[in-house]
Amino acid sequence: MNESVFDLNTPIQGLHDYFGFPVYLKRDDLIHPFISGNKWRKLKYNILAAREQGFSGICTFGGAYSNHLIAVACACACAGLRSIGFVRGDELKEDSNFVLRLCDEFGMELRFLTREDYRAKKEAVKSDHIPGYLVVPEGGANWEGILGCEEIFDDEPAQLGITDIVCAVGTATTFCGLIRSFAPKIRVHGIAVMRGAGYLEDFIRANCPDDPDNWILHEAFCRKGFGKSDPQLLEEMRRFSRSTGILLDPVYTGKMIMAIPQMRESGLFAGDRVLALHSGGLTGLLSDRTQA
Repeated sequence: MNESVFDLNTPIQGLHDYFGFPVYLKRDDLIHPFISGNKWRKLKYNILAAREQGFSGICTFGGAYSNHLIAVACACACAGLRSIGFVRGDELKEDSNFVLRLCDEFGMELRFLTREDYRAKKEAVKSDHIPGYLVVPEGGANWEGILGCEEIFDDEPAQLGITDIVCAVGTATTFCGLIRSFAPKIRVHGIAVMRGAGYLEDFIRANCPDDPDNWILHEAFCRKGFGKSDPQLLEEMRRFSRSTGILLDPVYTGKMIMAIPQMRESGLFAGDRVLALHSGGLTGLLSDRTQA
């Protein structure tokens, strides 16, 4: 695979008519149908590291509806690498849902574990590597992932006079990349998609030691919690899609878009020009369960 495939820029689209104030959306959802959005960014340096260090493949972890697993399976296929996915749920098999079916189609070896064994395996591989495989944490949450997310924007925020950047936060890898890129020039907001996400602040501070705290992790917009939707959220997503032609997912980007007007009303923005990141990952919208 030509490394230049990772060097790309995606368009920024104005949403002023929808929100009634200057809001822009970085369309990383357009990067690739399966290596979507921030998954592409987080895998860039992991794929390059695997090839440079002579690994034959990548192994990683994910749930039954994991965007990350699909992205790893497809990216490895593109790069000529093998892939192993440890999947949470020993009752599952390759054709249990369309996500796992796609992983299998891309050649990923799926290994199904009980919830307890899954947690133990994630801990075990930190010290006991799988021969021939680079281990990438669940969600791509490592230093290589952060480096890739530092490259999401070029100089567009400065050109647009952006005062605030907003992204959805799961592992906080993307959030760290944005903080490292823009604080203190621009305030960076993370919309936590799970309850009790405060523990992520230790990870953020460990990977952004020089930032002046010009960032905020918002825990008030997670709705019912990770992987859970509700009628109001789904209706807002439909309204947005029918008004803009842009699809959202209920796990991440739907909550982020829904939070933006509430944040403005609460005076949480540093200014009046907001740039949001569409981090892709639309498989949650296509499934009857939204677990990533």
